Amino acid sequence: MFLGMSFPRPTASLDVLWRPREGTDVQRVHWSDDAVSLGWHKDDDHPDLGTTHFQVETEGEPVHEPGNIEAEAPLSFLEICLDRLPEKLRETGDR
Repeated sequence: MFLGMSFPRPTASLDVLWRPREGTDVQRVHWSDDAVSLGWHKDDDHPDLGTTHFQVETEGEPVHEPGNIEAEAPLSFLEICLDRLPEKLRETGDR
């Protein structure tokens, strides 16, 4: 129902993290199921990719790319990620 489509994998988890800190808060919205792990991470792990990075792992090493989310408010960050999630999952739907 959330994805607006029938999904080929029966179970998944969606983890949401917000950790306030001085400077930029740590925020994550991360999906994982039997075939894919993907999400948006706002942290200091990949400063070369900007404030937020997107990572996806289907087999082997995770791939990181710029996340292009500049929202500071936790609910705005969550809303943007949830809006983008169905399309990212469609891209992995046949795995």
